[in-house]
This record gives sequence, structure tokens and C-alpha cells, in this order.
Amino acid sequence: MLSRTANALTWMARYVERAEAAARLADVNLALSLDMDQGGQQGRAWDAVVATTGDLEAFKERYQDSTRESALRFLVLDAENPNSVANCVRNARENTRTVRERLPGEAWELINSLYLRLGPAESAQAGHLEELLEAVKATASQLSGVLAASLLRDEGWHFVQLGRFLERADQTTRLVDVQHALLEHDDAADPGHELRWEAVLKSASGLTMYRRRHGVTDGRRVAQFLLLDAGFPRSAAFCLNAADAALRGLVGTPEGHFINPAEKSLGKLAAQLRYTELEDVLRDGIHLWLDRLQLELIAVGERIEAVYFEPGAGPAPDPTFEQPQQQ
Repeated sequence: MLSRTANALTWMARYVERAEAAARLADVNLALSLDMDQGGQQGRAWDAVVATTGDLEAFKERYQDSTRESALRFLVLDAENPNSVANCVRNARENTRTVRERLPGEAWELINSLYLRLGPAESAQAGHLEELLEAVKATASQLSGVLAASLLRDEGWHFVQLGRFLERADQTTRLVDVQHALLEHDDAADPGHELRWEAVLKSASGLTMYRRRHGVTDGRRVAQFLLLDAGFPRSAAFCLNAADAALRGLVGTPEGHFINPAEKSLGKLAAQLRYTELEDVLRDGIHLWLDRLQLELIAVGERIEAVYFEPGAGPAPDPTFEQPQQQ
């Protein structure tokens, strides 16, 4: 497979996942703001929502006041925000267009239809955002189903899985980082406390599954569930295990072995989370622990790019000549 094709498939999956995460974040917090009287805390709450995407500084430069309307427009429709839902869908469509022959026809139709629906929305009023956000979430779910049912299990499938789960791990860690910092010192007796933690779980589409695991909502259990629960498909631990399996699947590297720097760094990071407990996270502080994890995710992405995507990098080493090393 050409490196540019692998790159396009990976980033198609990443942009779709990023668009869905932003749409879910906006939708959940829009509902929360309507359920709760935030009063003078509205600006602080929406700053935390925008900070989850890593774009708070850019938001402050473009908008004078942190309000529900300004935050939603920035997150969903703003053409100058590279991580807005509209821009992520546009980038996903462009990557999909270049590799249409590698994908089921329905995949292109889904992404292109969503792009056409979002196009005119850049001048729409925020009152119609709920419908757009539902369309983004529905399209992401439909696309996942189409690819699972129809895409050949070859290199293309592995690159799509790799992109999806790396992006999902990144989005989950950002969500826990910012929201936990906002909420960990709140009074549990506050009637809004449980609503806020439920919003964190809903943003990861995990409230019902969390209830099955733990029942009562509290910050420590939410953090453990979203970061370390290997049975929840949006937890950081699950995503890194799935990304590791996808990367090794490209050349058939056995579990616990590696043949290039990308496999080594991702496998090591996935193994680290498998043997991490919440007490280990709390000992260092969640914010510091997540900062390190996010830096390691960036390093993994750079090594994958160097091995598979950069022109002249050449093919991955032939596993025939490997000297297996147990991680």
C-alpha cells in the first residue's frame, strides 16, 4: 500500500472520530446548561468545555465572552477553528475522496452527505445545532457499521482501526483531564455534582455502561472507568490495546513483540495501562499523569508517521528477519 493511501485512511478515521467527539461534547453540555442554572459560572463551565479540545486560547482570541452561543459556534461551525465539527468533517471527506477505491461505496456516500449538510450550516443560527449534532453522531455510527460489515480485513482495515482508536484514546484523556480538574474539588452534596459527572460519562457515551459497573456516580470511579477499564470500548486502556493490535496486524507481529519503533512505543504504552491502577494515577495527580500520557500518545503518532507515512521511509521491516523482544 502506498504511504499516502495509508495516511489518508488513518486520518479519515481520526477526523471522523474527532468530529463525533466534538459533537457529543457540545450536545451533552448544551443539555447540561439547560438543566442547570449556572449563573455566574457559565463562562467558567464553557471555558472548560472548549479546553477539552485544546483550543481554549484560540477561542479566547476570537470571542470576547464565554457564552453558550459563542462556545457552540466555535466547537461546531467555526471555519477558523481547525478542530470544529465542520472542519473535521471537511477533512474527513477530503481524505475519503482520495481513497474511494479502497472503501465501500456507502462510506463515501455517508461522509459526503454529512459534508453537504454541514456546508450551509456555517451561516445557520445556533438554534438548529441539535439536529446537526445528532446527524454527526448518527453518521459516525453508521460509518463504523459499514466499515465493520464491508471493508476487507487487509492493510486498509488496520490503518482505519489504528486511526480510530488512537484518536479515541486522545479524546478520552482530554475529557477526563479537563473535566476532572474542574470537578474534583466540587462539593459532593451539591445537587449539580452528579449531573456534571454524568455529563462527563455521556460525552464518552458511557453512562449506561458505567451504571452497570459501578452504580453510584463519583469522580474516582468515573476516572477509573474512562481511563483504565479494559472492557469499555472508549476507555484509554481499551483504545490503546486495540490500536496496538491494529498496528501489529499490518505485518503480523505476534503479541508482546515488536519489529519497529512505532510498534515498540505503542505496545509499551498499552502494556503500561494494563498494569496501572487508579491509585498509581492519583499518587502523581490525574493532571500530571494524563499530561505524560498525552505526550506519549504524541510520540507514538510521530513514530507511526516516520515508519509508515513519510516519503522515503520505506516499507516496514520484514518480520522474517526480526529478533523478537518480549515487552
